[in-house]
Amino acid sequence: MISGDIDLDKLISDIEQQIEILNAIAGDNAILTEQLRLLQESRDTILSMELEIGRLVDLIDPDDLVDHSTFIERSREAD
Repeated sequence: MISGDIDLDKLISDIEQQIEILNAIAGDNAILTEQLRLLQESRDTILSMELEIGRLVDLIDPDDLVDHSTFIERSREAD
């Protein structure tokens, strides 16, 4: 999970760098302004998803995961 966090941090960092660059050069250019808006929206969505995943991880009981994986394995064997 640590490498996943690092990848996500890198993605957010890259998006933030792109936002900074577009802020500097967008001016009145409609295409760049729209790209800036989309990048900001993407960043906000990723951060929101990261928080939600953290909340879900806190809610999931590790013992339940074992039960579900066993159920899935049994279902596959039955097929």
